[in-house]
Amino acid sequence: MHSFLTVLQVITSIIIIVSVMMQPSKSNGLSGLIAGSSETFFAKNKTKTAESVLARITAVSAVCFILTTVMLNLVK
Repeated sequence: MHSFLTVLQVITSIIIIVSVMMQPSKSNGLSGLIAGSSETFFAKNKTKTAESVLARITAVSAVCFILTTVMLNLVK
C-alpha cells in the first residue's frame, strides 16, 4: 500500500509540474492589466479555453497530491 501511494504521489507531482509549466504567464505589466481584464470580461466560453483546462488539471492534481501525502502519513 505504501509503495502504491508513493508511486501515485510521484505521478501527481509530475502532472502538477507539467501543468504549471504549460500555463502562460500573466505578468504583462500595466498594458496587460487593462487588456486582460476586458478580454476576460467579454470572452465567451471561458471554461473551454486551454488556460482554464490547465488550471483545472492543476487544481485537481494538487488536491490528489495533498490527499496522497496525508494517506502516506497515516499509513506510515
